[in-house]
Amino acid sequence: MPAKITKTEQTLRTRRAILNRARHLFATKGYAATGTEEIISELGITRGALYYQFNDKLGVFKAVIAEAYSEITDYIKTKIQPLDNNWEQLVIGCQAFLEIAQQEELRRLVFIEAPAVLAADTLVEFDRYGFGLLHEAIQIAVNEGKLSTIDAEGFAHLVNGSLNELAVWVTQSNEPERLKTAQKLVETLLTRHQN
Repeated sequence: MPAKITKTEQTLRTRRAILNRARHLFATKGYAATGTEEIISELGITRGALYYQFNDKLGVFKAVIAEAYSEITDYIKTKIQPLDNNWEQLVIGCQAFLEIAQQEELRRLVFIEAPAVLAADTLVEFDRYGFGLLHEAIQIAVNEGKLSTIDAEGFAHLVNGSLNELAVWVTQSNEPERLKTAQKLVETLLTRHQN
């Protein structure tokens, strides 16, 4: 006889199922074209279960976007973890961001749907951890005398904005070389400030 599923486990399973289904729909159809009924119809759950977990469709979307940002950060961390040198971590981390941002679902969710649906301060909140990693790497480079800038935090915002714009620029073309060009551009931006 299979073990009985606890209420907490069932709640977590329901939440995960909603997030998985919603992510697929938001990434393929977009936020505006996706209704709550479509999210729950194949899952065999009620609208009440969705509202209990997330309050509304916007709540589901925010949870999906939070996971997307977390996925990007995790990818960057796996790329920089084997590196011992902070400078290499900074450059490779920025290039890894441009690389992961091209993954089709993440590209649509983070760079198309999220800015169209969410307020700017909400997006800043989602990006806080990733930006924190970037700011920390830049501050370490400044402290080690490897990066010259008049303000580490301001420079981190400059690089972060450049990365976001480059990510969008890369996705606007089917040209495979554009990603390599963007990665070289961000490396050049950082290297020009290197001591």
